[in-house]
Amino acid sequence: MLIETLILALCISLLRGGKLSRLGELPLRGFWLVPLALLIQSGVYWAAVKGSGLGHSWLSPLLDTGSYFLLLFFTLRNRSLPGIRWITLGILLNTIVISLNGGLMPVDPSFLPEASRLELLAGQGTHGLMTPMTQMSFLADRFYLDIPILQKQVFSVGDIVIDIGCFLLVHKTMTRNQDNIKLFGL
Repeated sequence: MLIETLILALCISLLRGGKLSRLGELPLRGFWLVPLALLIQSGVYWAAVKGSGLGHSWLSPLLDTGSYFLLLFFTLRNRSLPGIRWITLGILLNTIVISLNGGLMPVDPSFLPEASRLELLAGQGTHGLMTPMTQMSFLADRFYLDIPILQKQVFSVGDIVIDIGCFLLVHKTMTRNQDNIKLFGL
């Protein structure tokens, strides 16, 4: 859902006269934390899918949860940027539910095809099936979106908040001079 949000933000911003080049001017502090966190998440996911044994160990949940703390640290370092506080809140909500559920994001099984449910039951991936024992299930991947042309998606409250923040970050950055001009009545 994040990619679709970013595309929507880019399109709306360009239609409003925004400049794509302004995104390159964002003063991101500690940006290296983002690819590091994504690399860790990808490694944990790959190890779980390939059945390397990491998926059922204590190390996998620790690494996955730790990667979310890296993202939180990045957003806190950049909290003055537009939309970052929303992104921070969304990451925090996802971090909480993942931390409380053994390093896995719980997913509502009613939205998953049988093959995906069986994979999650086998411990493959970085998600787990939501059960009555799931902690804070209201923060889990429990919403479903099926829009033709777009990929079917399951997402959480945290994902929605992150998307709002990303939209605001892109839109306000790209259109910052236009918004200032309109503010002063020019």
